Amino acid sequence: MLKNIGIIGEGKMGTNLLYYLLDMDFSLTWICSPEADVEKLRRNLSKRLGRSLEAGIIDEDRFKSILRHIQISNALEDVASCELIIEAITENLKAKQELFRLLDMIAHPGCIFTSNSSSIKPSLLVPSENRKEKFAGLHFFYPIALKDIAEVILTQETSKETLEQITSFMGSIRRRFILLEEKDSFILNRIFLYFQNEAFLLVKEKKASLQQIDRIVRERFFPTGVFDFFDSVGLDIMLASVQNYSKDDPAEERFHPLIAQLQELVSKGRLGAKTKGGFYGEGISVDPGHPENDAEIVAKLQESYAHAFRWFCHSSGIPSEELKTAMDEYFGAETPAIS
Repeated sequence: MLKNIGIIGEGKMGTNLLYYLLDMDFSLTWICSPEADVEKLRRNLSKRLGRSLEAGIIDEDRFKSILRHIQISNALEDVASCELIIEAITENLKAKQELFRLLDMIAHPGCIFTSNSSSIKPSLLVPSENRKEKFAGLHFFYPIALKDIAEVILTQETSKETLEQITSFMGSIRRRFILLEEKDSFILNRIFLYFQNEAFLLVKEKKASLQQIDRIVRERFFPTGVFDFFDSVGLDIMLASVQNYSKDDPAEERFHPLIAQLQELVSKGRLGAKTKGGFYGEGISVDPGHPENDAEIVAKLQESYAHAFRWFCHSSGIPSEELKTAMDEYFGAETPAIS
């Protein structure tokens, strides 16, 4: 069983993954970027554990044990003894490729490499022939503790032994997963993207305002609006993801208007909530209520979601009930049923 786990990246997902694994019996090595304040991260971790100690969630022995089994560092060399490495850095192909190239020279030959990328296929990140059987995608969703689903994405070279070890690891951390070939990678995001793209086109065609669309989505489909979701994730991240998802998609051209709009907003520094301006922000009028063509909009959104759901069920071979359950976990709520 995999016990010595390396996590690379101190962003939202890397930090969330570390905190999720804290209470489990792993030795954790958390590698942060060169500019990260490691001492501050150590203090934050100690404070978090201290609150758990004061609240009686853990005792003194457990408090000390957790701290003994966590190493926080800026030095990649510290993953040399890890059995599994989970990369969670920025969604940038070249940055990830360079990271894995360096890791390949440091980690021992038996170490499994995985990427938490939400849009970059794992085969593009394999650093060498020697590592190809030991590489896979391991895509968690935020926040990990509340999203009991992940995607395990296999390349054509991922070995049976590697899959068995990852499967065992996922069981040990109590996370369900769907197993995907690369052609169906990031299936949950891609199903939602068809829906998001249709919502964007409805706004672009002036069928409704973005506020009206988001209201309809929240009331009839999902717990979060489409444009709320874009702004929350970050438009720079969404741009990279949509570009990656659409490359091999049969409907690639249909995504071009959305990509152009995201490029324009990103070029203006409008990245979403983190810059206090994305799709929402200055110049957005107050929502006047439901549009007169409400039924038409609902029908178009339903059609786009149903089409994507059926397409990916067929291409992946995942039973519709299993995929529906995964989408429910993805949203943290009941999602529309597809007959």
